[in-house]
Amino acid sequence: MAGFGMSRVAAVALASCLGMVAQAAELRGVQVLAHTGPEYSFSGWRSEGPPPRALDVHLELGDQIYGATLQLEPERPGGRYRVQVQYETSMGLAAGGPHLDLLDWKHCNSAWMPAQSSEPLSFVLPTPTPEQQSCFPDYTREELEQAVRALGLRMGNPALAEAWLDDLHGVTSDIGVYPFVEIGRVRVKLEVERGGDWDEIAVLTFLPPMGC
Repeated sequence: MAGFGMSRVAAVALASCLGMVAQAAELRGVQVLAHTGPEYSFSGWRSEGPPPRALDVHLELGDQIYGATLQLEPERPGGRYRVQVQYETSMGLAAGGPHLDLLDWKHCNSAWMPAQSSEPLSFVLPTPTPEQQSCFPDYTREELEQAVRALGLRMGNPALAEAWLDDLHGVTSDIGVYPFVEIGRVRVKLEVERGGDWDEIAVLTFLPPMGC
């Protein structure tokens, strides 16, 4: 009867929303401990309450989460969790110190890799291999030029893009401009086991500064 009860579509939508709320409430917090290793160091980070389904975390200059320990803080005890990591590389142009980062162009994404569990709620984040750090799709000179010009337009400064291209071609610079590849995004996926399946709780994307 019209006006009474709940439609099937509304019921499905409500169930979906309740599921998202339940997932968001699975953790009351997450942190990555400060770490100092032979190659990389990290100053530490903690979420402000329960992490959302997707969260970008901008890293400080010199910080890398490789080898650091991530700790989960569940809302309730007894759950089984896992953490997986994926690296995404981007290309930039470097001229000594200054650099132009092409973060919205081509990328190479690694396979998801498990973080090793040192304790039930603690996970050591892996360190990328040299191959994962340098992986990048094939490209042509024309594609690179188009990407630089497109970035100049988005920045509202097409002349800047042309200046970088002139330097890349050796027209105006004695220093020279050269392309480089670095990891620009580190995705950390948090999952909980439910009914024999792994359900995603959140994906944290750590953003290290490129060219540094």
